[in-house]
Amino acid sequence: MASRFLPAVIENALDDNRALRRVLVRGTGRARHILTFCGNCRIAGIGALFLTGTSEPFLHRLHQSGRAFAHYLRNVGNADVRLSLSRPFFDAVGAGDFDGAALIAQHARRTWAQGEEYEEDFLFIEFLIQHGVLGAKVADCEDLLARYERALRGAEDLRLDVCRALLQADAEAFNQALALFLSDRKDRLEAQAETTTFPEELLATEWNFSLEGLVLARLAERSGLETEEDYLHVPSLARAPARTRPGEDSWMEGD
Repeated sequence: MASRFLPAVIENALDDNRALRRVLVRGTGRARHILTFCGNCRIAGIGALFLTGTSEPFLHRLHQSGRAFAHYLRNVGNADVRLSLSRPFFDAVGAGDFDGAALIAQHARRTWAQGEEYEEDFLFIEFLIQHGVLGAKVADCEDLLARYERALRGAEDLRLDVCRALLQADAEAFNQALALFLSDRKDRLEAQAETTTFPEELLATEWNFSLEGLVLARLAERSGLETEEDYLHVPSLARAPARTRPGEDSWMEGD
């Protein structure tokens, strides 16, 4: 989608959040409210990254998403948010807000919701929490990946290879696995587009930006691995460190 649509996409997301913010601040929000709010922050952030070519508004929006989600989990609870839906955890890591990510990890639903989510989707996030944020023992992380492989029952999941490379601290294997994962993501989106009409806001933002890719690159950097400067749909600009750190409750304060 041409950049001329981005201002409207950003404004629509922020306008939607003005009403959602009042519900969440009052403490009357539910899972659909917080996940929509965080998704709007993400859309506005990616849109600003593409529109302005600067990272600060992008990192600010991701930080807001992560902190809003942590606030919700701490004050409302996690019963209605299964871990595979916890994309705001990715937002916190993507923003480099590891304190916020740790808060989410502390309060998130950390047990598999069997029958409600795929086990491999749960285990992917659980591995990133344990290895990338909480610093779990290698043996515990190895057990998680072994369970991940069993859950796949022979099916392919390119995320598993990226996780293995992270755990082994193998930079070459990591860069190869991440490149393959991102290329496959692009191919899958294009194949889906042949039969599915995607929302305009997704086409303008996450179609050409991989939040999961950003998170994996951030965690590799945090582990001291040598990463590529740019990856497909993960521009180096998005990985720039924030010059300022928003307050924990900045999501409550409006635009």
